Amino acid sequence: LRLARNIKPFATLAILGFNLFAFALLYMASYKGLSKDVKSGLMAPYNSWKNRVAILKFIQDIPLKEKDPSYSLGKYMDENLHRLAHIPKLICWGKRDFVFDTEYLAEWQRRFPDAEIHAFPDAGHYVLEDEPETIVNLVKDFLKRNPIPDRNPKSV
Repeated sequence: LRLARNIKPFATLAILGFNLFAFALLYMASYKGLSKDVKSGLMAPYNSWKNRVAILKFIQDIPLKEKDPSYSLGKYMDENLHRLAHIPKLICWGKRDFVFDTEYLAEWQRRFPDAEIHAFPDAGHYVLEDEPETIVNLVKDFLKRNPIPDRNPKSV
C-alpha cells in the first residue's frame, strides 16, 4: 500500500496498467481460495485502465496521517461510533485476514461489547467467500432475532 500511495509512477503502472492490486487480492484475501468463476466476477469491474482509477484513488485516500484528505472524516467517525451502541450488531470476522488482524477485532469488541461476534479461524479478508453458508445462516438468524423496524409505517 505504501508503494501505491507514495510512488505515483509505480502505482499508476501497477494498479491502472497491470491491475495488480485486484489480482493480488484474488490470492491473498481468501484463506480457502476462490473458484475460477468468483475470480472472474471479482475482476470483471476492473477490465480497463479507466475502470481501475477507483482502486488507485481508494488506496491513496486511506487516511493514515492528518494531512490525508479523508483523515477528518475518519476521525469524526471514530469519535462518533459510540452513537451506534444501541443498534444490534453481527460481526463475522476472518481470523486469517491479512489486512484487519485480530487486534482490529479486539477493538470492535471493546467498542461494542454487546455485539454478536463470530470469528472464523479458517477465513480471511473475504470472510463471506470463505464461509458463505455459515454466514448467510447467521445473518438470517440475526435478522429474525433483530428485525429492522419499519421506518415509514402506513397510516390506517
